[in-house]
Amino acid sequence: MPHFRQGIKNIAEICVRQGIEKVVISPGSRNAPLIFAFTAQPEIECLSIADERSAAYFALGMAQQSGKAVALVCTSGTAVLNYAPAIAEAYYQNIPLIVITADRPAEMIDQADGQTLRQHNIFANYIKSAFELPVETTLEADLQFSDRQVSQAIDTALSYPEGPVQINVPLREPIYSAIPEHHSNPKIVKTLPALPSVNSESLKVLEEKWTGFRRKMIVFGVFPKNECLNDLANRLAAQPDVVVIAENLSNVTGNNIITQPESLFSRINSLENKLEFAPDLLITIGHSVICKQLKIFLRTHQPAEQWQLESSMPYVDTYKSLTTVIPGFATDTLNKMPLGTTESNFSGKYNSEYQQIKLLHNKFVNPAGSDSPLSDMNVVMELLAQTPQGSTLHLANSTSVRWTQLFPARPDLTYICNRGTSGIDGSLSTAVGYAYSSKQPTVFLSGDVSFIYDSNGLWNNYIGTNLKIIVMNNNGGNIFRFIGDKELMKNSLEFFTTPHQVKIKSLVEAFGLNYMSCDKVENLNESISKLLNEQNACVLEVFTDSDLNTENYSGYFKNIRNS
Repeated sequence: MPHFRQGIKNIAEICVRQGIEKVVISPGSRNAPLIFAFTAQPEIECLSIADERSAAYFALGMAQQSGKAVALVCTSGTAVLNYAPAIAEAYYQNIPLIVITADRPAEMIDQADGQTLRQHNIFANYIKSAFELPVETTLEADLQFSDRQVSQAIDTALSYPEGPVQINVPLREPIYSAIPEHHSNPKIVKTLPALPSVNSESLKVLEEKWTGFRRKMIVFGVFPKNECLNDLANRLAAQPDVVVIAENLSNVTGNNIITQPESLFSRINSLENKLEFAPDLLITIGHSVICKQLKIFLRTHQPAEQWQLESSMPYVDTYKSLTTVIPGFATDTLNKMPLGTTESNFSGKYNSEYQQIKLLHNKFVNPAGSDSPLSDMNVVMELLAQTPQGSTLHLANSTSVRWTQLFPARPDLTYICNRGTSGIDGSLSTAVGYAYSSKQPTVFLSGDVSFIYDSNGLWNNYIGTNLKIIVMNNNGGNIFRFIGDKELMKNSLEFFTTPHQVKIKSLVEAFGLNYMSCDKVENLNESISKLLNEQNACVLEVFTDSDLNTENYSGYFKNIRNS
């Protein structure tokens, strides 16, 4: 007869056999048997992070960098709920997290017992699947069922499209009891990697349509860095009938690729001849885009057809023109399109406007004089000029990512931002986890509110010397000054921008990190250089002027539209 904790011991062994190398554990009592099991497994690196919300985002960052699944372990009750934001982000980014939640046995749920709530399928709307283990495994049938559930859960997370799963583990007292020393050779279930592809008949139809369209636009959404995809994008962008749009988060760059779409389409939307820029075929690859002006343009001037490739969620109709969902890899399909067969000057029109955008951009963002106050634009421009080649630039949501989108994407950088759900709640923790996993130079750019909101991202022992942080402190959520109606919001602005009294220096030093600051534009170059060359993890706080930030942002687009 198996030990009543044999199933718990087997969980860690199954994780190893399914390729799990790291598990992030948050302390607790109900999850004690799970902690015993994982810390006794020599093949798995166990990391301890107290704040479950931060722990989950940390795991997300590690999985982003490694491309491998990461496990999470927490106790019962509200600890489980604190995982929710990161799990939702992982779901929309297609990142495999194995979420293992300790629980009370079923007979104790809703019985006024401590640290207890309804945990079964608690993440139903944003996980691939939920699995419930038997409370004990003293019977062979229960042990086999438990093993199969765990193996199936991990296999589900790793199968295309990847994503998070929950394994809920009810545990009876006694909690602090020894678990078996050895696993029982649990059976492993694996799905062989396979992707659907377009058959020859469908491919022939696509080829014929491709030839018939004279104005093709390819829009890349958020995507991990992929050299094959980048090569494809550049081959397509060299065609006279193809325009390739790629924000920095697409990690697609090239001489003929438009990486400043917000600037470009802000101008195009103001032109009288804007219809000349409307595609008759739109191809979308990857996840979402930030560019609001592009969305406005394509929704207003809809193409005859839209093909969707490499989207884990089919039927995403962002531009209200979706006609065809194409399975498989974009490279497999688009590499077979007959290039050079269509006469057109579509890309020529775009290139002409894009060159004008670059001239207007450079004229506007030239460094301000030494007597001007610091602005977010100064910071972003200087950071992009100095960030070392091969670095990863993590961007907090709201203003940080939007400022960088105004500048040309650097091909030697990797750009990352949590745009699955676009929340500010775990940006710092994600960057910390990514930096820990990569061991390569990682820079995190954040506003003050986002940084403070997730400051527990610094509450762990895994902050590497390769992590550098810049906080643009304009004393509030400046994004609402950009996107809101100033007159409408004047009496309630503080409820949007949330000005604060937090001393970031004290906060950073409380967590044991090095701190430096800058409050003069003439010192910015030196401050960023010093930060990037600092031997230890460090935070640079730059005090920027919120009114100037707003003036710069609106002035930038006014300059683009009216020049």
